[in-house]
Amino acid sequence: MKVGTSQDIRRLDLSVITDYGVPQAVLMENAAIAARDVIQERWSIRNRDILVVCGSGNNAGDGFALARLLYARGAAVTVLLAGDTEKLKGASADNYHILRQLPLEIIILESYTHPPLLDRLNFSSYQLIVDALFGTGLSRKLDGRMAHLITRINASEVPVLSVDIPSGINADTGELMGTAIRAESTISFALPKRGNLLYPGCAMGGKLYLSEISFPPEAIEDEAILLSVNIPPPLPPRNPAGHKGNFGKILIIGGSSRYRGAPALAGGAALKSGAGYVRLAMPGELVPQVVYMLSEAVFLPQGEGSSIGVEQLSELLEQAVNADAVVIGPGLSTEPESIQFAREFIALAEASLVIDGDALSALAGREELTRERKYPTCITPHSGEMARLLGSSVSEIETRRIETAQEAADRYGVALVLKGAHSIIAGPDGSLWINLTGNSGMGTAGSGDVLAGLSGALLGRFHHDSPATEALRLAVHLHGLAGDLASAKHGEEGITATDILRHLPRAIAEYQMRIESDPFSGRITRI
Repeated sequence: MKVGTSQDIRRLDLSVITDYGVPQAVLMENAAIAARDVIQERWSIRNRDILVVCGSGNNAGDGFALARLLYARGAAVTVLLAGDTEKLKGASADNYHILRQLPLEIIILESYTHPPLLDRLNFSSYQLIVDALFGTGLSRKLDGRMAHLITRINASEVPVLSVDIPSGINADTGELMGTAIRAESTISFALPKRGNLLYPGCAMGGKLYLSEISFPPEAIEDEAILLSVNIPPPLPPRNPAGHKGNFGKILIIGGSSRYRGAPALAGGAALKSGAGYVRLAMPGELVPQVVYMLSEAVFLPQGEGSSIGVEQLSELLEQAVNADAVVIGPGLSTEPESIQFAREFIALAEASLVIDGDALSALAGREELTRERKYPTCITPHSGEMARLLGSSVSEIETRRIETAQEAADRYGVALVLKGAHSIIAGPDGSLWINLTGNSGMGTAGSGDVLAGLSGALLGRFHHDSPATEALRLAVHLHGLAGDLASAKHGEEGITATDILRHLPRAIAEYQMRIESDPFSGRITRI
């Protein structure tokens, strides 16, 4: 499923109207019918007191048509018009004129900064509020009467259905434009918008429903739209007559005095996700302290100190040649000798590579290290690490997650995941996915190490002709699903990285069945 920008939606709307001959009035009526069906399913309609709040654009037209349909279904409908009726055009104006012929109460909101009506109107007296104020075209921060109106709606604690996207949410970034409606559900049309799935917009929208409102499939699957929901490829089948050497030989390099457990978590994830043979290269001083954590792994002590340096480079380059994939970085440390080691290893290693943690600090600003590699390469930064990779700020990364992921993948010539709420996966060819599994409980120490080990195991399992993004997409989905399974058992507050690790086998066993029954992981419901 594609995920569109506001510009994508405008282009698709125009194409469906002009190229396919579907009148705007038909699209608007279909949108209203879809919204009515959601209301019927979630709250029921007959004898309900429903307030429909409208602006003056196409979103308002959807609201006018919906008000008519709700009235026909037996609801007591009030329409609050917060827009300028002189600005209504086309099907929106037509639906408004139809609505005026019905015995409905239409309230016009005064144009003052603090309209007196808002202090008199008892929003809490309604059983449902429909938000049809702004659609996907909002580009300015809300203030004055619109901000006051949204504040009153939110304060009412009445359930809200937002039409297309909660008013006040930027459709392209998910940002709050000053203030925004807090909806219990949102009904989006044709495609989900980026702002429906990116935070904080995703949280403000509640449960997301989607209706194609008669957009043809070939229009919705427009190849010019680069971002898609991450529905990952299947795991390569296991050879029933295979042995440990057939299922992935993974080398993990990391560990330091401050981060003893990180490589063990990565190694455990690699083993739990199907790797047949895992070697952990870590400082010799730490091995006796960690070996009990992962008795199935082969340990490769590196020197006698508490960090890895360039003196270990030759040996580990030889070890990498015999690996199907290498994970470098979990707990490596940012000591100068470790940073120098990581830079030289990344440039010279003859193996598929996952770069994580402190190795990302070594890579930052040195894109030639990965661009010149001849082997598949993945990087797994969080926002802070991405900011260092691009020489940017964390706030810019957070507000431009999709664009910065795409920029970094292109600049470094890698497959990458920008970790976070609804992680973004990007390939060097411009391909983009947004992942819908996972939860806030996964924001815990060691969670990224589990993802790194899982990514390494899958990178080793996929055929070298497959794009590295294939393995990374599956890894990110499974990591999030394991977190969701752990959350279902323990609650989000109590999840640890070890809990995620322990749920990986079940996630792998069930994910294909879950995708077939619910490809959007419960985050999007088609109607």
